[in-house]
Amino acid sequence: MRKCLNLVTMQQGLDPIAGIKAAAAAGFDGVGLWADTLKAYREAHGCLCDVVAALSDNGLKAEEICYTAGYMWPDDDAARAAALADAREKAEIAAAVGAPCVIACASGAASGCLDAAGADLRQVAEIGAEFGVAMALEYIGVFPFVKDLKTGLDIVRRANHPQAKLLIDIFHSFRGGTSVEDFVLPQGNEVALVHINDVPAGDIFQMADSDRVMPGDGVLPLKQALASLGANGYDGALSVEVFSQYWWAQPIEETAKAAYRALSSVLEA
Repeated sequence: MRKCLNLVTMQQGLDPIAGIKAAAAAGFDGVGLWADTLKAYREAHGCLCDVVAALSDNGLKAEEICYTAGYMWPDDDAARAAALADAREKAEIAAAVGAPCVIACASGAASGCLDAAGADLRQVAEIGAEFGVAMALEYIGVFPFVKDLKTGLDIVRRANHPQAKLLIDIFHSFRGGTSVEDFVLPQGNEVALVHINDVPAGDIFQMADSDRVMPGDGVLPLKQALASLGANGYDGALSVEVFSQYWWAQPIEETAKAAYRALSSVLEA
């Protein structure tokens, strides 16, 4: 599995080129980039050429673009049109920097029709296909309904589209009630990307994104989860994604090195 660093781990709104250089210096194979940051960079510089050059010069791959949302169970036709336009813009950005997937965040609604959710994901996957990128459904652990691996995988399978994939976030999985045994369920080709992180001891059902720690620094059964995914053929990127005030206060180079050491310790032990 490839070692990736989501740039938000180092700093929110981080300049993409600075983040790419720090990730490469730490030893990573790839980076996770944020669409809003890239849009701002393009507006300031006219294109994303320098970002693409920085990836190439530093031997890194853009593994993901974060994110699009609003496409699942939209309130009306206007909301659907806006969501599809956003998905198209994010897919275009992904293609411009060579990223294979766009994270497609699920709806936070308390309930909804799963067949309709699959159809909604299929619609954005068709947009992704125009640009050669996948749309990776991300379930969110604090959501009331689309919050766990089983539900996310069910929606992906109902979408029944080659560019509709699953994004597995370790924190969101366990926060949403996923058991470690559930990681045997997805086939490798159904998973676009894995966000890897950890949490300290305590009641995970009371935790937020800001409680995340580096992989291996907490109590989650990461090795067992990754072993199950690998046994089913997943060999893609593991993207360290941690939202931490502590790490955001450190020099980005130090955070990148700490993330690399943490991920390596999980994979090599």
